[in-house]
Amino acid sequence: MSSLYWLIAALLLGAVEAVFPAGIFLFFGIGALAGSLLALVVETITWQVLCFAVISLLSLVLLRQRWRRLFSGKLVPAGESLAHPLEGQRGIVRETVSSAQPGVVEVGGSFWRAVTDEGEPPLAAGASVIVRGALPQDGLTLRVAGSGEAPAASDALSGEAKGE
Repeated sequence: MSSLYWLIAALLLGAVEAVFPAGIFLFFGIGALAGSLLALVVETITWQVLCFAVISLLSLVLLRQRWRRLFSGKLVPAGESLAHPLEGQRGIVRETVSSAQPGVVEVGGSFWRAVTDEGEPPLAAGASVIVRGALPQDGLTLRVAGSGEAPAASDALSGEAKGE
């Protein structure tokens, strides 16, 4: 019967961890599960409690760092940003882009708001650009620079065919 109590305790601790993810209750739930398994073969409560304590502490010490690394995001230092998935890709300006006024660029078949870096000249519609990243404030406005290449004829025509 004590095996059932340990199992209930393990389930409750798992539920508490799910509701309040502190990264601690799970390990005590593992200890309670071990106590439940031991209770199937040993009826002495002393051994069950000892098993619970030892397994809980061992799992806490040995697994907590891995658990935290697995479920925590990457921290980015202030002023830095993670690389945008479109960084380095080429695109075409569809509406004039400058550092003061966002415009629209087409990259990979999708349209994005875009700006140039401070001090760079505006880029007119039809200009070829390369994505340098995204603004850290929203991650959705691309930072672009002129690529120095003439756009492909098909790229220039696709904007006209779309009525832009």
